[in-house]
Amino acid sequence: MIQKTLNLSLNYKILFDDIKSLSFCDEVRDKSDDFLSSDNHCLILKGDELVNSYIFQAIYNDLEKNSKCIFISMKDNKSEVLKDLDNFSHIFIDSFNECFENKISEIDLFNLYNSSKDNSSKLILRENSLTQKNILLPDLKSRINSNIELVMPKLTDKDKKHIIEIELIKRGLSIKEKNLDFIMNHSSRNLETLQTLVNKLDKLTMERKKNISIPLIKELI
Repeated sequence: MIQKTLNLSLNYKILFDDIKSLSFCDEVRDKSDDFLSSDNHCLILKGDELVNSYIFQAIYNDLEKNSKCIFISMKDNKSEVLKDLDNFSHIFIDSFNECFENKISEIDLFNLYNSSKDNSSKLILRENSLTQKNILLPDLKSRINSNIELVMPKLTDKDKKHIIEIELIKRGLSIKEKNLDFIMNHSSRNLETLQTLVNKLDKLTMERKKNISIPLIKELI
C-alpha cells in the first residue's frame, strides 16, 4: 500500500490568521465556509499560484483540527495515491490538474470524484496555474466543469506588500515599511518577481548577516 503523506509546498503552516491582512481574505473564507456547510461536493481553487496555495492550505489547516482530512500533492505522487480514501471526510488534492493528459491518472481522479461524492466526503481541489494540461476523458471534464470554483481576486499593491511580509516571516526575517515602499516603487510589481526578490533577500541577509535595508535591496533590483 502506498503511504499517503501531508506534502505542503510552502515552508511553514499557513493559517487564516497569517493572511488576514490580505484584502480578500474574509471574502474567500466566507465563500469556503459556505461551500463546507452546503450540500455541494467539490470545490476547485484557481488563480495566482502562491495565493491559492495560501488559501488552500489555510482551509486544510482550519479543518484538520476537528475533521478527518488528508492532503495529497500530485506534484510528487502518482495517481495511485487517489485510491482507498473512503475513510476521509475532507480530501484535499493539490495540483490536481497534473493528472490531466494521462488516461490512467484521469481515471483515478474520476473514480475518486465519484467515490467521494457517494461517501458524502468533501473534495477540495487546487489547480496548479503553472501546469497547462487538457482533460482527455469527456466524463471527467463534465464533472470538473460542473463544480464550484473559487478564483483568487486580483491583488492590490497593499496585498503584495503583505505577501512580501508573510514570505519573509516564514524565513524568520522582518522588514520596515519604508523598505517595502522602496521595493514597490523600484521593482516589478509582478508577484513572481517579488517572490524571487524575497528569496534573494533571504540568501543575501544570511550571507552578510545583516538586516534588510534599502542598500541591500538596491543590490538586487
